[in-house]
Amino acid sequence: MVTLDDRDTATLWRLRRGDADVATLAETVRCDPESLRDRLSELADNGLVAPVDGGYRITSDGERVLAASGTGADDDRIDTPPDVEQRIESFDLRADREAAVRSAFAVLHYWGDATRGEIVDAVYSEDPAGYETRNAWWAEGIRDYLADLPTVDPPDSPDAPGALWRYGGTPTVAELTDDGRVLLERAVTPFSVRFGIERLDLSGDERAAVRAAVDWLVREGEGDAEGIADAVYSEYSGGYDSPEEWWVSCVEPAFEAIPGVQRADGDGERWRYRQRSTGRTSTDPGAGLSDESLASDEEP
Repeated sequence: MVTLDDRDTATLWRLRRGDADVATLAETVRCDPESLRDRLSELADNGLVAPVDGGYRITSDGERVLAASGTGADDDRIDTPPDVEQRIESFDLRADREAAVRSAFAVLHYWGDATRGEIVDAVYSEDPAGYETRNAWWAEGIRDYLADLPTVDPPDSPDAPGALWRYGGTPTVAELTDDGRVLLERAVTPFSVRFGIERLDLSGDERAAVRAAVDWLVREGEGDAEGIADAVYSEYSGGYDSPEEWWVSCVEPAFEAIPGVQRADGDGERWRYRQRSTGRTSTDPGAGLSDESLASDEEP
């Protein structure tokens, strides 16, 4: 049996999404097409891929190899455009910090836009990159590098609650695979605050208000209704005439439904953000959150 390297695994993951020709695969895994053609022939000889008209497909044996690998998801590199990948590599970061930047880009690539808090929530627990707090991770390891990537449009005030980072291409969420499933990046999980917000029945203005409130809470760790409204309501009123109505009719019920956002004092008015733990496997949105509060986080 052939021994697979990282590029072979990336090739199989790409083929798992659908058949592809050699040129497309070579661009995806950043390999010389002729070298890849020879390697695909070896993989075919070992029954992991099979030739089809114009390209290759993954076989059932190839699927089993991926299932046995324990990775459980695509390498984010597979869906990173070549110009973005080249820029990430030019930063000359150590491997874990390079991976964190790539994962942060994957969030934008998937959704089309994201707040700082949504990026932090989706990525930090999986790719902390050696930073002890999520705010240090963002300020020192992600923000400036993400802003420098092609197709990324950073907001004028990148740390303001609700400020949107935008991806200039077509979001992955708008692109369906051949079998009708939306592809998920490793950095995009159904347990993220963004998925929780997207599930809510909100108007556009209400959704923007909730996203800004969650963004603030991810940064601050904990706060009460008055403090959250003071920080967010004037810019994101959600169409409500008063902060009190905004809170009771929009933000508070949304907080009740969003993974990682919970009351800090029983039935009181203080709320906290608890970051996701790594290695979550349960389908319960609350699974993987430790009993220990992970809300506090110093500003760098």
